[in-house]
Amino acid sequence: MFSARIKTHHSAMASGKKYVMGPRNVQNYLSSTEESDKDNSTIYIHVPFCNKICSFCNMRRSLQKPSDNYYKLIIREIENYAKLSYVKNSVFDAVYFGGGTPTTLTSDELKCILQSLFKNLNFTKDVEVTIETTVTELTDEKIEILGESGVTRFSVGIQTFNDSGRKQMNRIGSGEYVYRKLQQLKNSKKFTVSMDLIYNYSGQSIRDLEDDLNKICELDLDGFSMYSLINMKETEINEAQNLANDEEMFFFIAEKMKKAGYEFLELTKMVKNDKYKYIMNRHQGADTLALGAGAGGSMNDLMMMNEISIDKYAESIENFSTRQGMLFVPEYKDITIFKGDIQTLKLPANESLYNDEIQYTEFVQKLLDEEYIYHHNEGYRLTTKGVFWGNSISRALYDMI
Repeated sequence: MFSARIKTHHSAMASGKKYVMGPRNVQNYLSSTEESDKDNSTIYIHVPFCNKICSFCNMRRSLQKPSDNYYKLIIREIENYAKLSYVKNSVFDAVYFGGGTPTTLTSDELKCILQSLFKNLNFTKDVEVTIETTVTELTDEKIEILGESGVTRFSVGIQTFNDSGRKQMNRIGSGEYVYRKLQQLKNSKKFTVSMDLIYNYSGQSIRDLEDDLNKICELDLDGFSMYSLINMKETEINEAQNLANDEEMFFFIAEKMKKAGYEFLELTKMVKNDKYKYIMNRHQGADTLALGAGAGGSMNDLMMMNEISIDKYAESIENFSTRQGMLFVPEYKDITIFKGDIQTLKLPANESLYNDEIQYTEFVQKLLDEEYIYHHNEGYRLTTKGVFWGNSISRALYDMI
């Protein structure tokens, strides 16, 4: 049914330009719009620095240490936003520090950012606070201070425990070392612990993959994100293995880990005890306040993307009153939820979006016939086969809107 697999949600949706209303002044718009009555908003904080660049990565980051004042810039940005009525009255349910590598910031710098968040903004009682990290930056001191400062969840970039695979991915530390570090986090019983797993990389065997999965089970991790290696021009890693191998490995992961008590939460994540509120709220169309150089998000339909250049980012904070965002029509949130439905394993509930009802009905029937989906309550959910092809299904449905 599909000749090529789309592996990421970024490639599963086309441009949203037709929903754009035009630029708006951020300060004016978020001060004059009606007060927020939502309690599921999220915050994304971008730290675009790394001590070493992984060979598979093409994210918005640079090989350098954070400037001494980077955390102060984020704090000033928080304080600027906290003065705007819409942001001030929002209630945030999840915070996510991404990158780059957020733990390139010192313990005290991260602590100061967290203190500023809790001082200036409103949060739910059970707010989830996630920090992406590599194990090499995760010192005992940092773990303790972050726990005391409100961090509840770690997302650790392991990728593989296999030493040969780690060398290919330009990862620091042996598989044994990173295993012990994850074990330390789990034994603290203070945090939800998730890791990233990359599979189908050059030379990886089913036995290598099984060893990785066995270690996840031994550690009793709360969840793991699973990414089939994507061949990207900007990266230096050897090309991924072919589609047939990709599919074989995916089904091996799904079958083995379901037996171990894990279930799919979204197309690329299996969990036991991980709610991952940050991404699940976003899939439901929640507002996201974007902080830090290179961060992107939206508040009340106003899309905002910060400058990735640290100097230009600093200027935008100094001249916050001139910041611009791009306003989208309210209906665009339906598209966000449409995409989020598929990412969370179901066909979009809003069938009114499709241009041709007959075309949509025929496509759904084909998905049923070929066992990509099954009936669930009054809708449809993805089978394991459907999860594997989920982003390709998403793109095909989006093209019908």
